Amino acid sequence: MGDDLTYERKIREMIVTTRVEGALSKDEILELYLNSVYLGRGSWGIELAAGSYFGKPAKELTLEEGALLAGLTKGPNYYSPDRQPARAQERLAYVLSRMREDGTIGARNEEPRRGLPPLPTIVAYERPRRDIGFHFVDQVAREAKLIAGIDAITANSYTVRSTISPPLQRAVEAALQEGLSRYERSAGRVQFRGAEANLAQAMQKIEADKKSIDKRPVWQQTLANARLPLYDVHWTPAVVVAKPGSRKGDAWRVGLVDGRILPFSVDDATAQRKLTLYDVVFVRLVESKTGIARAELRVRPLVQGTVIVLENNTGRILAMSGGFSYPLSQLNRATQAVRQPGSAIKPLSYLAALGKGLQPNTLISDDSITLPPIGGGRARAQDYWSPKNYDGGGGGTLTLRKALENSRNLATAHLLAGAIEDTPEASLDRLCQLALEAQIYHECLHYYPFVLGAQPVRPVDLAAFYAAIANEGARPTPHVIDSIERNGLIIYRHDPKSSVGISSVDHAAFYQLKTLMQGVLARGTARAIAGFAPYVAGKTGTSDEENDAWFVGFTNDVTIAVWIGYDNADGKRRTLGGGSTGGGVAVPIFEPVMQAAWSNVAPKTALAPPSPEAKRLLSCKTTALESGEGSERGGMSGGTDCFRVDAKGKIINTRNALMARGQDQDDDERSRRRARSHDDDERPRARAAAHEYRRDSSPSGSRYDYGQQWQGGWRYDSGQQSQGGRGWGWGSRW
Repeated sequence: MGDDLTYERKIREMIVTTRVEGALSKDEILELYLNSVYLGRGSWGIELAAGSYFGKPAKELTLEEGALLAGLTKGPNYYSPDRQPARAQERLAYVLSRMREDGTIGARNEEPRRGLPPLPTIVAYERPRRDIGFHFVDQVAREAKLIAGIDAITANSYTVRSTISPPLQRAVEAALQEGLSRYERSAGRVQFRGAEANLAQAMQKIEADKKSIDKRPVWQQTLANARLPLYDVHWTPAVVVAKPGSRKGDAWRVGLVDGRILPFSVDDATAQRKLTLYDVVFVRLVESKTGIARAELRVRPLVQGTVIVLENNTGRILAMSGGFSYPLSQLNRATQAVRQPGSAIKPLSYLAALGKGLQPNTLISDDSITLPPIGGGRARAQDYWSPKNYDGGGGGTLTLRKALENSRNLATAHLLAGAIEDTPEASLDRLCQLALEAQIYHECLHYYPFVLGAQPVRPVDLAAFYAAIANEGARPTPHVIDSIERNGLIIYRHDPKSSVGISSVDHAAFYQLKTLMQGVLARGTARAIAGFAPYVAGKTGTSDEENDAWFVGFTNDVTIAVWIGYDNADGKRRTLGGGSTGGGVAVPIFEPVMQAAWSNVAPKTALAPPSPEAKRLLSCKTTALESGEGSERGGMSGGTDCFRVDAKGKIINTRNALMARGQDQDDDERSRRRARSHDDDERPRARAAAHEYRRDSSPSGSRYDYGQQWQGGWRYDSGQQSQGGRGWGWGSRW
């Protein structure tokens, strides 16, 4: 009908009213009205109102309780029993009197009472506060518009069934917030800018109210009613009730909503100087064997991050946090932003190599390598690409397993030179084809640093690729909506058959890659969670100059992607700092999220054995692994190695397929010693010793300087549509 105050609207209402009365009885019309009318306390309909006001279903209401709700239909705010009890009492008396006049009250109520009837007992009302899932809900609205064609999901009455797991969502947000704070504390980058609020004025108003019957301390009453600006931060709010002074024994102390007063640890000098009495701050409660020992200050971090939990088989996004706090930034970094994946993209190259028939124990050179410019022709010295390992070293050989476990850049670059296709350029073409098939990217940039993660990616797309590894090639379609209903009819349902098969690589290669990625946890760059290795496989990633830190891991059931870094949207470049790798920064966030997933959505089970399709092509055995070649020598920890077999069931020997047979023993031993001492670099320094790599075919003809941050990156703009119908554009760093 609309809400415009015009004669046309009144005429439309008359027409609709006539049609409704012709189709429905009076009782049916009243039923529709009572099930949709607003009655206060956030309750739409009589059933919700009965639960909100009286804690019972509508069929159990007494006469007085039903009459009170009936009176609220005229004005739930004006006659609110919470804020206007006198008006509510008068309204109740009027409703009861009308019921007597109409003869709807039984004999016991025929005689009117003297004075106004007492209000029925109302249960305490606590206004519902949603404190989780704000980035997730935004994504629901975007998906409803993009996929289901609903421009405004809140403009009409819809029933949306989303994929969210509320307990897991809460755990994801809490883990990300604490992880970002932990990074800044360990890196010495905490910047206290001020308290969240100050309660002094609000306390004065309560103290001036002589009618208050609340016996709690004034600071506790005020804190309980405080509305903090960061409503989705899961630390505990506390108010400063004491601070060090001139008297002996004075110390920092804070009060909590439940009335407890605890010692307060304030390590930041700026916070010690700025904090005053009755400032509200966030704290983390530290427990001891005898109870809660103290409260530790928590400060809003500047660094950002994202976590996404994806169900492998279905693509349902079970939890997603797009940043530290929604009120500070509504950008969903899981779906709306792209960052360089660094070494987290390396599994793509190893998948292609395994798909060509190489084995986990195939030896690959870790020597220096220089690749010519793509396209040939006349070239300058600076047009050649010469990647480096992080420590500047190299030499010798490694098995594919050890190269991936320790994220060696030179070994990965050597895959281009004959391990995937005959020439580096053809190998790069193959990787781009595979990346497009896996839908990691919508467009692949043909330049060699691609193999070390120079092309930015959306975290949700990288998570879907890792889920495809867990599924042996079936890439799920990430989504947040299962179905949408309107008036009881399903108008949209996600297609359960929307998964895409990565058919250019067989099941055997995917399973081999999965076992290699288990080694990343058992012995490699993610060995901080080596205890997860029987259940989880994954890969760390750190982009050039520690701009981005990643860890993406998967179980049989879920894939979890974690990214951390600075937005750098203000034009100022800020990195995570030396030593801030995916294994040191992202893995500690992944760990509690994985534990929460096991507790709420998926069982903790060992990674599944190969599928029947893969098993026919493989021979698997448990080995004591040190170099990943399946030898029987003692090693750092055990694992499973799977080797391709021929038609007769014999293991295909590709150990020396990429190099001369005579040099492997000495070089392999030297490589093992170096791997033990370094563990090297999961940091893909895709640089050419201050040389530049020109890619004239790029949309902007940009030049990528390997000593600089990615300048001509891809960004996602939900309002932009390219020629292919995708919201991708060529833009500056963000």
